[in-house]
Amino acid sequence: MIIIPAVDILGSKCVRLAKGDYKDKKNYELTPLEAALNWQNKGAKRLHIVDLDGAKSGKPENFDIIKEIVKSVNIPVEIGGGLRDDETIDGYFNIGASYVIMGSILFKNINSISQSLAKYVGKVIAGLDLIDGKIALSGWTEKIDVNFYDAVNTLYSNYGINKFIFTDINRDGMLKGPNIDFIKECSDICKNVQKIKINTSNLYNENNNINNIQFIASGGISGIDDVIQLKDLYLDNMLGVITGKALYDGRLDLKEAIKVLQ
Repeated sequence: MIIIPAVDILGSKCVRLAKGDYKDKKNYELTPLEAALNWQNKGAKRLHIVDLDGAKSGKPENFDIIKEIVKSVNIPVEIGGGLRDDETIDGYFNIGASYVIMGSILFKNINSISQSLAKYVGKVIAGLDLIDGKIALSGWTEKIDVNFYDAVNTLYSNYGINKFIFTDINRDGMLKGPNIDFIKECSDICKNVQKIKINTSNLYNENNNINNIQFIASGGISGIDDVIQLKDLYLDNMLGVITGKALYDGRLDLKEAIKVLQ
């Protein structure tokens, strides 16, 4: 399990939202690039970058800023926000993205990115954001009535997506601690879905080893005690945890968190 610092970009600035609410944001003095370099220098092994403007509009709005970040760091970067067509996805991989995060498009028009799903097997992360038990889309501005288990099962079994980010929106940016029951449920769902035999003739899965489902938890980290609590869950399919506000507000020391997880 690793700590993954978040760099959320809105209006070209580094921000954090509370419960995914664009009206309830906090701006930080660091530029997105400065923040990314800061977390890398403190030992981060991976960065989570989100174009919040793009998440809302459905197209990249901060591409040049993200490109500068990717070119300036030497650790893996996962990018989300506004990735809803093959051209955009190719664009981010072409500038050096390690992974891309998709959300809304997976439920609204997944066939429009079929080329990317086949081309980038193992590098696509499904970002499932849940609020009040329902999946939220379009920058968390709308909810859909899709069963959590069914969503993971369909994306894995039919489209070969074996990496997920699960965000509890009610905890995101609130510094109230992670929702442990929610995280345990995420782990159990991934394990249960993984038991299902994939149709090996499927375009997305043929000749690709995607048997192991991994997930990243997001939402609620408030300090080192939360990191220790997550570590003590011993969830072997939890790759890491994303945290933002706790780091930016100085409630969590990244170096200390990394040391705890070693």
